[in-house]
Amino acid sequence: MDRAASVTILILLLCAVTAQGIPMLGANGRCHCTGTSAKVIQPKFIRSLKFIPRGHNCENAEIIVTQKNGNKVCVDPEAKWLEVLITANKGAKQGN
Repeated sequence: MDRAASVTILILLLCAVTAQGIPMLGANGRCHCTGTSAKVIQPKFIRSLKFIPRGHNCENAEIIVTQKNGNKVCVDPEAKWLEVLITANKGAKQGN
């Protein structure tokens, strides 16, 4: 094997080893939300809520609201309207 081929293989191996430590978007080391909104979303427009606890992937707890039109909004977990909505939803489930 000539020297140019050896150098090329060495560079490719170094790139592969380096790329192993780079986190991918939405994977290890990344949060799903780049920012959050405290804006009130009316319950009639909400399809689902997804809670993602803090962990080794992201140091922030995240709440993603999926609206009935398909839009996803990252909501501030400390938003007062969200606390009221969750409390009301728990009360409705316990009443059934």
